[in-house]
Amino acid sequence: MDNSIFENTQFPYNIATESSNEPLKILQINLARAKAATNQLEETASTIKPDVILVQEQYINNNRIPGIPQTWKTFSSLNQKAAILIPSPKLKPALLATKVNMVALKIQTSSFPITLISAYSSPAQDVHTTLRKFRRSSPAYQRKRS
Repeated sequence: MDNSIFENTQFPYNIATESSNEPLKILQINLARAKAATNQLEETASTIKPDVILVQEQYINNNRIPGIPQTWKTFSSLNQKAAILIPSPKLKPALLATKVNMVALKIQTSSFPITLISAYSSPAQDVHTTLRKFRRSSPAYQRKRS
């Protein structure tokens, strides 16, 4: 990766060390709090080989996601109903926000930065209420209010 264009520039996130122009492979999955589905995730990831996994309703045991390799970077929402897993060692994510039902990261790819959000919305809750909460917690909304 040619870092010369980034010299003297302050980024609120880390530069990826991988110079590949291949697209980012992202897997999104709701595991329905099922232990079996959560345990199957590592095997599925070894087949699909995603760079990032956006997860909702993962099975939690002792405040962690069982069966997830310790080499994976893991970022969870406060209630642990949403998470972003980074199995790829080439990515260096920066945590942007951790909320009750949401977690957000920024990753610098070889071409441009990308913001990833994993969020959980209960089927029992009105979707407009959920979207309002997400919008109010966004950095752009916070800047408008200040």
